[in-house]
Amino acid sequence: ESLKVVFSATWFQSQDNLAPRIDWVGISQQGYILTYSREDAALCSYSVNGRLLKRQPVQDYLRCFLFSEDGTVLVTGGEGRVLTWRWVHDLTLANDGAREGFEAVVDGRCEASHVPAFPGAIRSLAMSKNERHIVVGLETGELYILAPDSNYLRQRLQKQLEYLGFY
Repeated sequence: ESLKVVFSATWFQSQDNLAPRIDWVGISQQGYILTYSREDAALCSYSVNGRLLKRQPVQDYLRCFLFSEDGTVLVTGGEGRVLTWRWVHDLTLANDGAREGFEAVVDGRCEASHVPAFPGAIRSLAMSKNERHIVVGLETGELYILAPDSNYLRQRLQKQLEYLGFY
């Protein structure tokens, strides 16, 4: 069997009328298709039928991408030495709705534990089951393991239930 083209989406055209190269593509659990182009320094979100929903310029040279367990959030990292959480449908910072009260941009610093910010570019990401920990691999060879406080999951569940209208 061969692959069939379901849709073909064209990225925004550059001045010389050539579409920028796509360096990463991912599909969320909900069917959103996300792309990233280093040439264009932008993330794009497409519907499952290929309609462009949002094009979001980014200030970082991104190297790694990770969807949340439920597929509603994209976590990115790169040369800027920060992790960024974005909603997949509109690529806005994910610090509202079910994630209200949580930082959407994190540099790895934990002043309470005297942990400095990421000392190098982020090269890889992994997330544990139930998003209890996120492992960040740096170009320096170091691994950072980020863990929200012990109330994180309870707070997230409560916020998700409130967002859905349950009190």
